[in-house]
Amino acid sequence: MKIKTFLHLTFYSIFWVWNVAFLGLVYFWILPTIGDSLIEATFSGLIPYHFCISFIGIVAIPTICTIFGGWLFRKQPLQLIRLFYGVEAPLFLLCLLRLFVLREITQGSTLILGTILVSIIAFALELLYGYANRNRLASWLQLFAHTLMLLTGLYVGILLLFYAVPVSVMLVREFFSFYWLKGIISELTYAPSYVFTLVLSLFVLALTTTLFVFMPSAMASLYVHSGQKILRIFAFQHGHERTFQGAVAVIIAWMILFVSFQQQPQVVAFQMLDLPVRNQSDRQELLANSNLIKDGLVNAYLSSYRYLSTVARSSQIRIMYRSTFGLPESINQGLQDYFNHLMSPFLYKGSDKDKEKAAKLYSDFFDTPIQKAEKKAIINAIQSTANQDEVKAGLLNIGEQKVWLKNQEITVTENGDWADIELYEIYENQTFEPQEILYYFTLPESAVITGIWLGDTDNRAQRFPFKVSPRGAAQKVYNSQVRRERPIDPALLEKVGPRQYRLRAFPVPAKLSVRERKNNSERPTQMHLWLTYQVMAKDNSFALPELTEKRNIYWNQDTKRIYNAKSVRGDREAWLPPSLPAVAETTPQQHQINFANGYQISAQPLVTPEKFLPESERFAVVVDTSYSMRTKTKELKQNIDWLVANGFGDLSFGNGDADIYLTDVGFPPERIDDISQFDAEKITFFGTLQYQEMLQQFLQLRGDTRYNGLILVTDEGSYELSDDSQEMPKLSAPLWMLHLGAMPPAYDDATLKLMQKSGGGVATKLTEVFQQVTAKSKLGKSVVSVADGYAWFMEKKSGEEIIEESFTPLATERLVRKKLNLLDKSRGETTEDNFAPLAAQKLVLGLSKKINLETLEELDAIHAIAKTYKIVTPYSSMIVLVNDEQREALKLAEAAADRFNRKVEDGKEQLSNPNNPLDAASVPEPGMVFGMVAMGFFLFILKKK
Repeated sequence: MKIKTFLHLTFYSIFWVWNVAFLGLVYFWILPTIGDSLIEATFSGLIPYHFCISFIGIVAIPTICTIFGGWLFRKQPLQLIRLFYGVEAPLFLLCLLRLFVLREITQGSTLILGTILVSIIAFALELLYGYANRNRLASWLQLFAHTLMLLTGLYVGILLLFYAVPVSVMLVREFFSFYWLKGIISELTYAPSYVFTLVLSLFVLALTTTLFVFMPSAMASLYVHSGQKILRIFAFQHGHERTFQGAVAVIIAWMILFVSFQQQPQVVAFQMLDLPVRNQSDRQELLANSNLIKDGLVNAYLSSYRYLSTVARSSQIRIMYRSTFGLPESINQGLQDYFNHLMSPFLYKGSDKDKEKAAKLYSDFFDTPIQKAEKKAIINAIQSTANQDEVKAGLLNIGEQKVWLKNQEITVTENGDWADIELYEIYENQTFEPQEILYYFTLPESAVITGIWLGDTDNRAQRFPFKVSPRGAAQKVYNSQVRRERPIDPALLEKVGPRQYRLRAFPVPAKLSVRERKNNSERPTQMHLWLTYQVMAKDNSFALPELTEKRNIYWNQDTKRIYNAKSVRGDREAWLPPSLPAVAETTPQQHQINFANGYQISAQPLVTPEKFLPESERFAVVVDTSYSMRTKTKELKQNIDWLVANGFGDLSFGNGDADIYLTDVGFPPERIDDISQFDAEKITFFGTLQYQEMLQQFLQLRGDTRYNGLILVTDEGSYELSDDSQEMPKLSAPLWMLHLGAMPPAYDDATLKLMQKSGGGVATKLTEVFQQVTAKSKLGKSVVSVADGYAWFMEKKSGEEIIEESFTPLATERLVRKKLNLLDKSRGETTEDNFAPLAAQKLVLGLSKKINLETLEELDAIHAIAKTYKIVTPYSSMIVLVNDEQREALKLAEAAADRFNRKVEDGKEQLSNPNNPLDAASVPEPGMVFGMVAMGFFLFILKKK
């Protein structure tokens, strides 16, 4: 009788003491301290919602169980302990694991966790209602659930037993060593006001740790007993044969699922990609299994988020038993192997290096960065942990809605057939971290950007001005400022293609926190940005920037838009309309600018540009056969059919001719002289090729054939995969990039230089290429560009101020200092000062074909023009600086030898590696165990506060 009374008192104590102490700690300290911040951070997206749900579960489970215990079982101590160890403790432990250990759930882990959850629910229902003897369907469901409960009891009990045995021994040792008291006394010295809270939290954690030691045996015995009980009652009602058949069916089905879910896709994917590709049949087999390969590579790339550890690094049990009991290594390793078998759904079958390998194989096979193509899966994995992505707007931020475009204003100042346009935008951050915004956009080829400014308010007098700097120096200084610590406003505007631009601004100030709002903080919460450019009129309208890609920025119906002082309703999808109509009638006019270096730029309207059609030119058509081109088969066929229909495939040079060069990965390229025999549908699009490789393959097959132009037919491509360390081959004919579908957001500098040096360009239609090629051939060698209804000419005049053809920077600087501008007004010829930036851009383009762009001296000369006229060119960028530290950094960067070396912005974000809880490195020293357990939770909350 005394033993029974002792057990009842023990059961009451375990349930009520732990719950009352825990609820007191939560409701009187934790929630009042961090509750508001947690809810706000969750709704703002700073904390993933499921973390908040797990935290709510940790609080709600003891609360609900305490209510049920006091209501139903206050006089039934046995039922209280069943409620505690059968329902409350397992659910509480699941929430803790989900909050601190588990990350993205896989099929294998879902099976285990789902089975445990079903068992807990079944145990709770049996605890409350008993056996459902009057409901046949419910009784069968209980049979199935309690059969799983038997498995769960054994599985969880054995799994926890691996830890409970050494932990209990270590706790006993360390408690009686009293080493842990030193840590407690030290913390009380630094935080005496938290004495009561510290003592309460220590008591709760010590009690929790003690209860954990008994949990494996308690939970296993309760679940096994409950499962046997229900099976016996079911057998009594429905017969032993049916009971046996039902239980065996459940176990077999569960085992089949368990084994099938152990087959991780990366194993097969790596095996397939490691095999040599010997023929087209091998290629077709790989392409047929592309979905399996994709799943495997993504699983390997996200392995640290989807699994707790690799099999090789799961060594915690071995180390714990060695340090605690001093057992032979063979026994320790045997225990570790048994543990790994039980934990196999949570262990990755591979190496830590598989992440980099998967990223490389993905880009090589699918012709696109894995972060760009699998953005949704990667973001979902990141949000399964407390990891924060980089502040820099990378590939994972494409389309993210973190910064709201609050206001957008456009002001057009018309100047006849051209206009000055200003774009003014106001940004508001929707998160509690500073954010970078990024725009990739295009402008007409004849347009030129003339300024960018940043400000905290709309006061133009206080805004920060830009500086024109060499492209490499500007990029280097900007990237050094993009950081979360001490963020200081910079902005960078670059020309990354004949028509492409990249605008980056940082930081958009973080949203005010609850504490800042309570303290009435006056910290700036907006970023103001002004951008100006000049553009020629076309079809009685002026073109606006066309968005190619955006990162972090978004807009909606609440975004206020004002165009030319009139409020308009903007498109929810579009950043800007394609153009704005001119107020006055625009008539194309001839413009002429004389520069002091002896060059003259003139713009002449094209009266009938549609008549510029191919005649007798010969072209090489290089076809990109990378994997991403597989969706462009129809467009490719249409373009080749157009060539055939216009006489380029009749093998007669009198009316124009074209040869096709099929690039290839791993196989020799192919030349097709009779393009009428070309069949786009028979091409196997495979792997990835960069522009350098395609052009090199073309040069291998060209032989002595001379062409009037080289047309590289490709898709949007993957700028992020560009290799800026390789030189582009030299071409004797203009290089034209024909992009099927859409233009790329940017080009690497080597490709851009080759296009400009050779006299080529970009287009999305084949007719555009031939119109420009033919127009240039008819208009003569002095033509620099044919675009947007104008032909631009560069001629060299005679005079005393003409410098040598080398166009040295020293001579340029002397002329710049001698005159306030480079316009030559001494000849009595008509000049237009305001039109000079448009002409200066064409001067840069024309000179880039004449001078050697490999030397700093020549690049400095090109940069001098951009600096004088304050324009953006492929060699000169605009950067906004706000303090002396940034200006000094830019000064040093501009003096460096690599000031024009711009790197490819691959947008790759460095994902953090979540902690491996099963690694030997995570095993604490014996002397630290008790102190860690006792103070860990308290210190975590204290530091957060």
